[in-house]
Amino acid sequence: MATKFLKVDVTATLSKRSDYGSPKAKTDFDAYESITPTDGGLELVTADTGGTTYSLAKYTTIDVLIVKNTDPTNYVTVAFQNAAASAQSQKITFGKTGVFTDVLASSAPVLTANSAAVECEVFVAGT
Repeated sequence: MATKFLKVDVTATLSKRSDYGSPKAKTDFDAYESITPTDGGLELVTADTGGTTYSLAKYTTIDVLIVKNTDPTNYVTVAFQNAAASAQSQKITFGKTGVFTDVLASSAPVLTANSAAVECEVFVAGT
C-alpha cells in the first residue's frame, strides 16, 4: 500500500478583540507533521442521543481521530479507550473540535448527542 502523508496545522490566537487583531499571544503547533498513515478518511456522522458507534475496525493503529461538532446549539460526547485500554470521554461543545491522538484502534468510539441528533465531521488517520 502506498504511503500517505498527513499534516494537521493548528494555530492559536489570543486577543481581547473579536476580530483577533492585536493578538496578545499567537502560536503554531506542528506536533502532527511526521504522521505517515496508510489509510484515513473524513465522514459525516450523525450522533444520536442514545449514542452512535463509529467503527475503527479497518485500522491497526490510530494516529489521530478528529471530531468536529457542526451543530449550532447541542454538544456531543466522544467516549473511547486509549492505548492503555482506559476509558476516556470528552465533551465537544457546539462548533468546536476535539483532537485525539491516544485512541485504541480495536475500540469503537461512541458519539452521543446531549438533547437532539448532532451532525459531526469525523476524520481518522491510521494504519
